[in-house]
Amino acid sequence: MIFLINLVTALYCSCLPVPEITLQENPPKQEVIQYSSRLCEGDRLQFGNKAIQFKKVVSDSRCPKGTTCIWAGEVKVLVEFFEDGHSLGEEVINGANFNLAQIFGKKSWNLNGFQVSPYPSIHYKIEPEEYSLSLNISETIVEEN
Repeated sequence: MIFLINLVTALYCSCLPVPEITLQENPPKQEVIQYSSRLCEGDRLQFGNKAIQFKKVVSDSRCPKGTTCIWAGEVKVLVEFFEDGHSLGEEVINGANFNLAQIFGKKSWNLNGFQVSPYPSIHYKIEPEEYSLSLNISETIVEEN
């Protein structure tokens, strides 16, 4: 009986597809370059021949510290994009919904960090010139062998 079970198992296993594994001898090397800065109104973050300029906060509906809100809110900022010193236009962004490839046409650029300070408080009204924008942008460079 054991012989019959082993025979059936061997026949069943021989019919299963075998995954094909291919090893790449020289996989492409990747280098990630990070660019980050805290920008005040009018400042630019320069990365390569590109730049982002923080123009102003358009709206800030974030839930103030110490309160309970149904919706967390969001902050929207107006930024201007530059390439080789020339303006590519302005966009209102909130960080979460923005893809730099839309502007620069390369998928190698990523917006990884977006933070607006100060955070709203019920005890203090933030003046427009007090806002700052922290950005973290990464560029992935793939070196072909």
